[in-house]
Amino acid sequence: MIKKIMGFLFAIGIILGGCSTKDYFGKLSEKEIIEFTLEKQIGATIFKGDSIFVQVTDNNLFYLSATRIIVSDYATVSPEVGEKQDFSQPIPYTVYAEDGSNKVYYVVMLRDGDGTSEFQLPNSNFNLWYETTHSTKKYFEIGRDANDKTWGTGNKGIAVALSMGSNADFPSVPHETAPNQYATELTTQNMGALAAGILGGYKGVAAGNVFVGIFEVANLTNAHPVFGYPYTEKPKAFQVDYTYTPAEGLLNGKLKPVDGADKLDMYLILEKREENQIKRLGVAWFRSGEPQTEWKTIEKEIKYAHGDAPEGLEDYEKRVLKYGIDGNLNETNPES
Repeated sequence: MIKKIMGFLFAIGIILGGCSTKDYFGKLSEKEIIEFTLEKQIGATIFKGDSIFVQVTDNNLFYLSATRIIVSDYATVSPEVGEKQDFSQPIPYTVYAEDGSNKVYYVVMLRDGDGTSEFQLPNSNFNLWYETTHSTKKYFEIGRDANDKTWGTGNKGIAVALSMGSNADFPSVPHETAPNQYATELTTQNMGALAAGILGGYKGVAAGNVFVGIFEVANLTNAHPVFGYPYTEKPKAFQVDYTYTPAEGLLNGKLKPVDGADKLDMYLILEKREENQIKRLGVAWFRSGEPQTEWKTIEKEIKYAHGDAPEGLEDYEKRVLKYGIDGNLNETNPES
């Protein structure tokens, strides 16, 4: 199990007899947070996509409330101004447009009391899950709702196999560790003979996984993750709390025994992607086959080398992710 892991608008307004634009064009779909201020905040609020960054000086401040939130015309927001939240993790703020659509922003509190700042991806504590359906199969997916595309699992692909008769469980599920506190439970599944055969693309084994990105499914044999999340900062490390029970023996995709021992992998890879070129900027990788029955915290430093594979990496650490954030299916040598 893994827990906590890491324009320019020109508008012309026309006033016509006191009528609003919605009288002519129906209910509005705009759902933006225009301004956001947190109590005890210092400095300006920073907007980056669906993330909002605010800074406070005291590392011991966590339970705070927004003092000012300005949203699009006729839109509403939840939580509201004055409602205290625990900002030890990113907090989702949902803006509801007049037409009923919504958009989720994540407010990230940066603590700078000791001269350093911390950044977490939204829902990095894995507490948010929602129920969904694919190929008639209900399952839990990580995130606030289907519009939350920060984290993903391979469960959508497993749903296809289960709908075709596979007798297995979903490999990535929420696990409650305390009231309203969750981890992700990852369990490798035997998907059965159909998935292990030619019709199933020899995918008889499904590893439990959780990753930054989304999972795309066309059919049983054409399903893959699209990894990645745009980044603008230079992280130093990732930290994870985990427990682990290795399986006895290994099977390949055809469900045939193979040599080797079960191991877990947890990694963070930073890449620069331009057209068909992929450059490895940094990597932090943790691999272990040792049982871990109690929760253990590990921290892995990111090794940087701009364009080349950093020195001292194992062979498996040099692999380029096959499916990047832009859906590029090319695979190149990270040392090139």
